[in-house]
Amino acid sequence: MDENIAENVTRERVKRVAEGYTNDKGQVVEGLGGGFQFCRLSAEPLFDADGQIRSDVTFAQLADFVWFAETGTGFTGSADSPLLGIHEGRAIYLLYNGILKDKSVAGGNVLTGPVFEVLPKFAGPKVIYAAANRLGARAAREGITFKQTPYALEV
Repeated sequence: MDENIAENVTRERVKRVAEGYTNDKGQVVEGLGGGFQFCRLSAEPLFDADGQIRSDVTFAQLADFVWFAETGTGFTGSADSPLLGIHEGRAIYLLYNGILKDKSVAGGNVLTGPVFEVLPKFAGPKVIYAAANRLGARAAREGITFKQTPYALEV
């Protein structure tokens, strides 16, 4: 049996239903409209049985998940910066697993004043995923929507 049946058969069938096609009698069959996304699941879950991020999950793996959860689109970034990208006028950041080269608990995984100062700048609204937020009222003044990992991520 074809191990890529979802990619090779199902995806094509769904695409034809949405977009339309010409059947084998030469008749045009109108599409129903809409669309879909084809996603690949990781071989291992990102979360353990308690809903916590597994200790061996890399920044790139979590960046893929956060980007999709926030935008509904596939991540095409390079996963080498806490700024994952800009989507519909919002900057999406992830502080995780030492992306700022500081793996201490209070270091690069917690949104603090010093951490915020070293993040890549963006003048508009920001969504920041991190283990904790120590900015207080400053977060609202800076246009930040804070989302705590792992709790803001549906598992």
